[in-house]
Amino acid sequence: MSGPGQFMLIGEIEAGKTTLINALFGKDETARKTQAIEYEGNGMDTPGEYFSHPRMYSALLCSAQAMSTLVYVHPADRHTCRLPPGLLDVYAGKSIIGVITKTDLPEAQPDAVEALLRAHGIQGPIYRVSPNDPAALQSLKAVLLGVDATAKECLS
Repeated sequence: MSGPGQFMLIGEIEAGKTTLINALFGKDETARKTQAIEYEGNGMDTPGEYFSHPRMYSALLCSAQAMSTLVYVHPADRHTCRLPPGLLDVYAGKSIIGVITKTDLPEAQPDAVEALLRAHGIQGPIYRVSPNDPAALQSLKAVLLGVDATAKECLS
């Protein structure tokens, strides 16, 4: 799996990566704990342990090699960021974007989390998503899947 349009979801344990990839690909199933790298279409879901435990960074970096876009996923209710400086900048020429998940939770603070991600080096676009906001998911889908979902709906 390599080439333009391939993306990898990266983030801490329970950041919402599997729920996000399921939503992007229209899979209506309950997310389960990701135990190993999983592929769906042009996307890759990674276990949170790859990000959360420095001894696993090599697995994360080897897996990222073939991806054109790295997507850092961070929940809106988590107010700390463990993204090490430069971890996502190892390979030149990759797009790096952020996704803030769980924006519908009562304790969500998406503005504070976006500032946190910027402070940790996410310079690309940052998307805010929740299961209750299909429009936000469609914007992200357009970027990651090259699908203009509104045009698709008009054709059906």
